[in-house]
Amino acid sequence: MNKYLDDLFLYPKDWVDDDAKEFAATARSWAEKEILSQRLEYQQAYATQFVEKRKTLVMDIGFERLVLPEKQGGYGWNEPTSAPGILTVFTEIGRADEAVALMAALKYAVFAIMSMKPNVDTALLNELAPLYFAEKLMNVALIMPGPGMDGENTPLFAGRSMSVTMEAAPDGYILSGRQLRPLGPGYAADLFAVVCADKDGQTGVAFVPATAKGVARGAVLKTTGLNACENSDITLDNVKIPNNYFMNRRGAVQELYAWLNLLLGGTSIGGAMNFFEILTNWSENRTIKGTDIMKENPLCASVLATVAEEIATARLLAYSLAHIMAKPDSWGGVGGHGVFTFAQMLGGRIQQSCLNALNKGMELMGSAGYAKEWHVEKHWRDIKTIQSWLCGVGADVPVKMDIARFFYDCKEV
Repeated sequence: MNKYLDDLFLYPKDWVDDDAKEFAATARSWAEKEILSQRLEYQQAYATQFVEKRKTLVMDIGFERLVLPEKQGGYGWNEPTSAPGILTVFTEIGRADEAVALMAALKYAVFAIMSMKPNVDTALLNELAPLYFAEKLMNVALIMPGPGMDGENTPLFAGRSMSVTMEAAPDGYILSGRQLRPLGPGYAADLFAVVCADKDGQTGVAFVPATAKGVARGAVLKTTGLNACENSDITLDNVKIPNNYFMNRRGAVQELYAWLNLLLGGTSIGGAMNFFEILTNWSENRTIKGTDIMKENPLCASVLATVAEEIATARLLAYSLAHIMAKPDSWGGVGGHGVFTFAQMLGGRIQQSCLNALNKGMELMGSAGYAKEWHVEKHWRDIKTIQSWLCGVGADVPVKMDIARFFYDCKEV
């Protein structure tokens, strides 16, 4: 393929500042050099290569430090106006490997709620940043509201079951919850960000070190995609955290959802754009009955057009969300009801459009689409897993209710 993706999939470049464009170019160079140029070798030694390539991005380039304020050793991208630039960078990372981008997205989202202006929590940053932005890879997993358990009544957050309870102790908080399914690398996490509620249903985010007494992990789970992000069920058995490891700021949980939808949207778009590159190269020399070029056939061209259309739509939706998050004041801030609703709504459409693109293209490619040598099937598995977490079958019900509450004043149920 001899066309530049940004010349095909148009986006509002003036929303992205020069620093972000420069860092995106660095991320693109990393992706080309470390992964895309040696895709088969990367796949064949994935378990070790994943760690090494991620180290280059995180430790040598300093990718994860973008969100931290300069006082905490970061790049200072902690203004809401940085959202379009952050999206651009995550798209480049997702193009190489969704799992690398996802690990960073979870950490970024968690630290964004304590570092983004105007809600900078300096005390919490001073406590956690030195521990989890250290001289080695440190993983963050999230325990979010979700489905309930039979026979149990739990507090609700926007219709989602709060499976972790929190109660105040003399010098901290006690957390309890069982058989919890984290978002991200639960088995390999160093820090858990836990959305929890007290007996009155008041919601907050607790930061739980994986080494805390009472944290127990189950066996590694088999997953469809994102295999490098080893996950497991987690139990919190009267886990105690200090007072300053708990955030009860109004809108913090909604803000966490907004960042997750934006960053994981960029991650999936990046994977879909690399699929477009693979499909384009594949279609250049495929013929029908050995004569006509397949892409010139009207039916095949229509399928190819649908792939491009879905990816282009997803990218424009993502920048629309980034623009809303960059200037959120009229919507009550990034944690406001409006931004939260649109993040859920646009995030779901972004994931669905990326999957639609891959589904259509894989059908056209046939065996080349699901053969591991082409890497298409990995993109599909990874994006499908992200979509399942955010807004897949079952998970889309609370998202639909978020939208109904915002537009039609439906009751909180």
